[in-house]
Amino acid sequence: MINPLDWDLGNVPPGVAWGGVDEAGRGAWAGPVVAACAVLDADTVQKWGHVLRGVRDSKKLTPERREVLAAELKAILPAYGIAEMDPMAIDRENILEATMMAMRQSVADLTLRPRLLFVDGDRGPRTGLPERLVVEGDALSCAVGAASILAKAHRDALMIAMEEIHPGYGFGRHKGYGTALHRARLQELGVSPVHRISYAPVAALQRLDEDLRDALGQSLHRCASVAELRAWVVSELRPAYGRLKLVWVEALRQQYADQLARLAATEDLPGADG
Repeated sequence: MINPLDWDLGNVPPGVAWGGVDEAGRGAWAGPVVAACAVLDADTVQKWGHVLRGVRDSKKLTPERREVLAAELKAILPAYGIAEMDPMAIDRENILEATMMAMRQSVADLTLRPRLLFVDGDRGPRTGLPERLVVEGDALSCAVGAASILAKAHRDALMIAMEEIHPGYGFGRHKGYGTALHRARLQELGVSPVHRISYAPVAALQRLDEDLRDALGQSLHRCASVAELRAWVVSELRPAYGRLKLVWVEALRQQYADQLARLAATEDLPGADG
């Protein structure tokens, strides 16, 4: 089989920088979806080809090898971007659109804009750059494989850290995916604030709290400034997220938007600052 770096070189016009885009965590029940964009150019290939020829689909690498390669890629790539969309964004937008949003952000964060993007899968994120969709691109393309490694290593580190914040779920082991262990811990502990409540297996195991929903609505109504509204999301909504129905969250989101519009209009009035 052709080496992924040779595949890239055979599909990129000479003298241009190109990029690869991939995601990690799309199928997980918990945690963010993470996208990465890795940029390559001729100078990097000439100097670091021996490293790039070791790039593979991240799923085919051991965690240890993936971490080492991720660190090496960050040191040698002319540019890369990594972006996350959290469970609340995934539940709001749906996982496909949240993934596309993360991909667009990973490209927007680049310090060097490539002339061509290889995108893993059959749908492009509409970055504004020329995109070529490559099914199983993480196995075919070096740039996509590099993005896959960056995204997977980044997300794994997040999920390992999440185990300390939300102990008992086994996030460090299953990384949020729907394993038997994960399901058993959900049945035992209930749904955490970092689970995706729009996913049916998660929603089926929720311990819903109507009193909490009502209390959130009341505390939201009491917010007297835009700053207090933003603090409410962090200090009250996010910690309660796993005990709320998705339709309740959507109702609170609409109430939040209405409150935000009223407060923003008031704070923009002349003399509103006193």
